[in-house]
Amino acid sequence: MFPLQMTLKTNESLTIREAEKSDAASLVELVNQIAGETNFLTFGKDEFNKTVSEEEDFIEKQKISGNGLLLVAELKNEIVGMLNVNTSSKPRLRHIADFGTLVRKDFWGIGIGNCLLRSLLDWAKNSNVIKKINLKVQTDNKTAISLYKKFGFEIEGVIRRDSFVDNKYYDTYAMGILIN
Repeated sequence: MFPLQMTLKTNESLTIREAEKSDAASLVELVNQIAGETNFLTFGKDEFNKTVSEEEDFIEKQKISGNGLLLVAELKNEIVGMLNVNTSSKPRLRHIADFGTLVRKDFWGIGIGNCLLRSLLDWAKNSNVIKKINLKVQTDNKTAISLYKKFGFEIEGVIRRDSFVDNKYYDTYAMGILIN
């Protein structure tokens, strides 16, 4: 299924592909950069403490898990976004996926998140394992909420005071979509 070529709002070609071990250093750098660009993550600047070696191990584990996924969005041979799917190996929970996505701030608004989300949903539909996808999103992240709703995700609940950023508590929405 991967790699995929998708066209952005800028008419540039975006490649969506599964992460490779050789991407580990770039991914650690990307996550650290984005953590300093937004307050919508569960960690901030300099709080992503994964080493390149740990990221390499994580990429390998995702590949062999059977129902996990780590996608990168590549524009002009540069990784500018990513989407990570976490699942459980427990038989009672194996059908549920949770995901998070990151896009560099200087690439917001051109359709990268849209491409990553469409890729996730297509992958899940073809997996024959994933039957539900969950996510959490801060209630003030209107752009992300709008994107998720556009793809059919529904708000399933509110988690009060779920994060604490810059001396302020933030609520999150629990959102989900059923697959098949």
